[in-house]
Order: sequence, then C-alpha cells, then structure tokens
Amino acid sequence: MKLRCPGTWMTILSMSRFHFTVAAAAVLLLFTVQAPAASPGPTTLLVGMTTQSLRLAENDGISLDQAVNKVRQRYGDITILKAESRGNNGKKFYRIKFLTDGGRVRTVKVDAQSGKIR
Repeated sequence: MKLRCPGTWMTILSMSRFHFTVAAAAVLLLFTVQAPAASPGPTTLLVGMTTQSLRLAENDGISLDQAVNKVRQRYGDITILKAESRGNNGKKFYRIKFLTDGGRVRTVKVDAQSGKIR
C-alpha cells in the first residue's frame, strides 16, 4: 500500500522507519549535547529574560538590572530591546537599546560605576 506524500510516493513502512530514525537521532542529540561553559565575556539581556540572575554590580557600582531601571525612570514607558555590559579601556558601562512610545529605537550608555546615563 502506498501513501502519497508531498512531491513523492513513499511506502508506509519506509515512512515509519524515517520517523523512527529522526526521533532516535533527536534523542541521541539531546543527551550528547552539553551546554557551553560560561565565559566571562560581555553579558547580554534580551527581551523576555529575567534580570535577577544577572547581578553584575561590583561593590561600588550598579548592576545591569539597576541600569535598566534608571533608563525606564528617565524615559518613561519604553520597551527594552537589548541590554548588555561592555568595557572600554578598563571602564565598564551598560549599553541599553529601547523602543520609545513614538516608535523610535534609541540606544543609551549607562556608566556602571556612577550610574550616569549618556
């Protein structure tokens, strides 16, 4: 008995072998792939990520979460598109990209030491 598949003819037996092979490969891949080790590179906060686990503050600086809150306080009702920590010549800052009420995309920098918005 033949079953019509889009663009080709395939027997029921070979189709079920194909599905079994795909499922077995997916299970093997799931158990063999390991998460990459965390690197001390730049940290990025994307839309929908929680910020509680991203406390990056040094003893006398502010965290990425606090920087995002400062930007929200300054610019009002905004949508955060991306927030990341960066370093330039040993000076750490946060780069925050957001969408304004008017539909404009803006990017600001927040000094990680002082909390000043540039």
